[in-house]
Amino acid sequence: MGSWSPTELDYNRTAISKSKPVMKSFIPKQLGNKIVDFDEYKRYLKGKYRNEKYTSSQFCCAYRYFDCLLDASKLLSIAETNRMNVLKSLIALSKYIGIYDEFKLSLKRYGIKWSNGDNSFNSFLRIFNHKHDSLPAYLKEIQLHLNDNEKVYVRFLALTGLRVTEAMMSFNKIIELYSDGKLDDYYNKDMQVLEHFKFKEIFIRGTKNTYISFVNRELVNEICECKPVTYQAIYKRLLKKKLKMRLKELRSFNNTFLYKNGLQSEVVDICAGRIPKSIFIRHYFGEAMDILSSKVLAIQMDLLKSLFRE
Repeated sequence: MGSWSPTELDYNRTAISKSKPVMKSFIPKQLGNKIVDFDEYKRYLKGKYRNEKYTSSQFCCAYRYFDCLLDASKLLSIAETNRMNVLKSLIALSKYIGIYDEFKLSLKRYGIKWSNGDNSFNSFLRIFNHKHDSLPAYLKEIQLHLNDNEKVYVRFLALTGLRVTEAMMSFNKIIELYSDGKLDDYYNKDMQVLEHFKFKEIFIRGTKNTYISFVNRELVNEICECKPVTYQAIYKRLLKKKLKMRLKELRSFNNTFLYKNGLQSEVVDICAGRIPKSIFIRHYFGEAMDILSSKVLAIQMDLLKSLFRE
């Protein structure tokens, strides 16, 4: 299946002027006795998700493969590498329209099952291909091409183990709240923990969540004096220097390091925004936050030393 983009979709364009952006209006589509207003659906997705790239991907897949809602068998003709992305977008659209149960039955009829491709073999390949030993050298190399704010961000990313975009949102949120005199709404100084769960619209996103991050006061104070950072600025600068973007590997390094240095896997999961589906962790696990904080902060110091060597 060839590549495609939103410009290939059947929408009407109305150019206001050369100096103004082109306005796009997507053609409504009929499903039974319902008319699906895709302009309204796009606004809905933008309100639900902050990540513009993800929103665009979800919308484009739903718009292009809308007919699969009428006939789920058409999904079988889509390459397996793309099918799950298409299926994810159609499930979201079916819930929006109110036909999720019917769509689920249609999928079952044709033997189409949800799978994120995260099988044991793929897990093995991820473990086998991890190159944690080369991260210190990589970080030392990219330091030459980052500005002071970005260098602080990379340390924050490594220390928290957040996903790249989550860490960026958190980093910039600290700066924003500090300038407004509201940092205490986010950072618990006594426990030295960022309470992401207080900002559900940003950090609680369904399948990818983050609840808390332990961060020492010194680093938070340093972040408060920084300017906001962007992923694109870092990515383009590294690309220009022909350096790979490996920052997402810091999450794996962080989780592995915490576990190897004595932190329970359940605690590592919680720090990473994962709540395991076990009776123990959901109903019985409990540890005083101050004790947990001191444990994590102590390990984090060793983590930074191992990554940012002289």
